[in-house]
Amino acid sequence: MRLLIFLFLLLLLSSTISAGELTVTDGQGNDISIEVREASGDLVMIWLVDHDESRALFDSLLQQLTDAGIEVWRVDLLQAYFLPRTSETVRTLDGEGVAAVLTAAHAHSDKQILLASYDRMPLPLLRGVNRWQASQTESRLLGALLFYPNLFGPAPAAGEAPVHDPILQATNLPLVIFQPELGSQRWRLMPIVTTLWRAGSPTYIYMVPGVRDWFIMGDEASTEQKRKTVNKLPRQIAEFARLLAGHPKPLSNIEARGRQIPSADLHTLIPTKEVTPAPPLRLEDSSGRQLDLASLKNSVVLVNFWATWCPPCVEEIPSLNRLLAHYRGQRIEIISVDYRESAEEIGKFLKERPVDFPVLMDRDGLTSLKWQVFSFPSSFIIDRAGRIRYTANRALNWDSPEVIGGLDDLLAE
Repeated sequence: MRLLIFLFLLLLLSSTISAGELTVTDGQGNDISIEVREASGDLVMIWLVDHDESRALFDSLLQQLTDAGIEVWRVDLLQAYFLPRTSETVRTLDGEGVAAVLTAAHAHSDKQILLASYDRMPLPLLRGVNRWQASQTESRLLGALLFYPNLFGPAPAAGEAPVHDPILQATNLPLVIFQPELGSQRWRLMPIVTTLWRAGSPTYIYMVPGVRDWFIMGDEASTEQKRKTVNKLPRQIAEFARLLAGHPKPLSNIEARGRQIPSADLHTLIPTKEVTPAPPLRLEDSSGRQLDLASLKNSVVLVNFWATWCPPCVEEIPSLNRLLAHYRGQRIEIISVDYRESAEEIGKFLKERPVDFPVLMDRDGLTSLKWQVFSFPSSFIIDRAGRIRYTANRALNWDSPEVIGGLDDLLAE
């Protein structure tokens, strides 16, 4: 009895709850405020988020979950730790806060627990579960739902293959991955799942039809397809929770053996480590005209992979136009490759914005995969012998002295 009283007092010291809000203190003394939306059902769903602004579809989803009887906890670790809202910050969180939240969820009710996150946040989610498993005595954790997860290390240089984060090899938690059919990492998903299977994680894939990454984050002007997809999620989440409940709950963790992948140190324009021939590139534009990279022999060619839904991609188009104008009459060519959009989408965009170079269509995304495009925009500069000499995986000012100097050198070779 004394032990039970002691544990109860310890719990009071480590977490407090008020109407709609729970405060948890992690092992390093940091307070984590959790927004709690209570519901009458036997499931609590813990959402780990990295945004603090209102997102209409996401807010609607949380409300629909609550209305369906699923209690929702919204956890913003970046806010709790006063960290900048960047992809790299999220990627490198150690999971300490997630472990503290899981402990609190087990202490405050007898409900089953389901974790959820998106994009980069699944990495600290998995690290936190691994930490929590190391000291648990009971588990009501069913598993986790991961929406368009990015489970890789830092974005590699364009043309280099991304590396799986080491936490995948130490994950035995049951998982469901919501993979958008048109998502940027669709074709890299199976090696990820295979790594998880080998580690002992029962991992399922749900291919979400007709949408792209971030489909749950749309605004009030979102397409009908997005709204319908999000409105189906509460029922699907309940079904997947029942599926995951059928799996044994891991009673111990797997020791994480790999060191956390360090931050990338990428410059704006990166010379290739090894000079290799460019992969084949033969695609049609939105009017059905085909262009083959091989037909541009003896020219310096800039190949730019992009999409209309990528703001940095759109922002760099004027400087690409200026670069082409700067070299008019010289052997400099620019080709852009659009990622998995329709001819109608591209046609509408080209009517609204001037693009002075060919826009080819990678309808299935396999050309981008062959070129090892990990993020958008990604660009490659190819010399007159058809070899990749420079890459960039971020938007650039393409008529800057740095770029023009590099292109002048290639023209002079």
